[in-house]
Amino acid sequence: MDAQVNETPVVEISPLSKGKRALSFLAEFFLTFILGLSLFHLAIYPLGKLAVGYTDQAKASLVAQEQRDSVLYGHQLLFAEAVDKHNPGSFSSNLELTYKAYLYQFVKDRPEINVTYDQYAGEVFTTYYQNIRGGNVLDFYRNLEGAETYFTITDTVNLKAVYSDEFIHAYIKGDEMSSQGQQDYEDFENKVFLKGYNRMLNDIAEKDLIFEGVSYRESQQKVSAFIALEKNLVLASALIAYALSSLILSLLIPLFIKRRRTLSMLLMRYERLDAERLVLWKRPRVVLYFFYAFAMNMASVFFIPLGVFDFVSLFALPVLLPISIISLAYILGSAIFMLFEPFNRTLSDRLSGSVMVTESTLDDIYRAKGYHF
Repeated sequence: MDAQVNETPVVEISPLSKGKRALSFLAEFFLTFILGLSLFHLAIYPLGKLAVGYTDQAKASLVAQEQRDSVLYGHQLLFAEAVDKHNPGSFSSNLELTYKAYLYQFVKDRPEINVTYDQYAGEVFTTYYQNIRGGNVLDFYRNLEGAETYFTITDTVNLKAVYSDEFIHAYIKGDEMSSQGQQDYEDFENKVFLKGYNRMLNDIAEKDLIFEGVSYRESQQKVSAFIALEKNLVLASALIAYALSSLILSLLIPLFIKRRRTLSMLLMRYERLDAERLVLWKRPRVVLYFFYAFAMNMASVFFIPLGVFDFVSLFALPVLLPISIISLAYILGSAIFMLFEPFNRTLSDRLSGSVMVTESTLDDIYRAKGYHF
């Protein structure tokens, strides 16, 4: 009598390798970022500008900025080459001119000089602190960090000979400074002139300065209010764009698509299973994992306003950088966890009780269970 033996099919199930799991995360991360960036520029930010009346407020801010700067021009604290006082040109180029006129005051007695700036009042710090405020400009220089490197400060302020010898070449027609002189010239501008000029502007904003009925402080407050509005608008738009992107890709698509897959999983032909039962997720698990994905992909939110702000200016936005750093720390922690996890799961996979496999692995499981498709 022949014995009948029922053989149980054996399926060898392997999770995604560490490399493929990392690629799966990167695909999800960049898809979320790209959609968030698109939503920000094509919809959320433009609609936000309409909602707050951005164009009108930008025009009002520009008028306030011109009025604010007119106070500086009027008191000879900022110089312009333009003859028309109603159109003096850009602030940055005129500030550079003001710097050259300022430095000229300390080298103008050198006989080699043949480029002059005598048409400008010159030493703006003396003009402001001594002539306008009635104080002593020596106190300003003594309290200006870095000034003693370049100046000898006694009863007067004199540029040290080594720098005078370097800087005079900027005032000799057809001449140019040495590489060391050019470096010192730029350092002097940043460490002395611009630092001192910024301190002077802060003092003006605090104490106010009037010219022809225009208040510097009131004008600056209008400009500052618009800058704050713009930052808050960009911040809110970036957060909303990211939230919508994450909601669409990490929640809505897997909730309503076959096998509960995200867009990246569809493209890469990966599956996410219940780690204990090796079955497809139910909807509540999708919702749970959404919160982990939301936190992990949020490192991209810092870069969403690119195009409106340049990279350096992004650091001036509140909230975004700390959020992105916290998210990045979570990513790094999750990656380290995956390196030592026997099933190559990230921290989010472990917390949500899931494991990722290839589509072919899931098909093998279905065949072993007798499903036909």
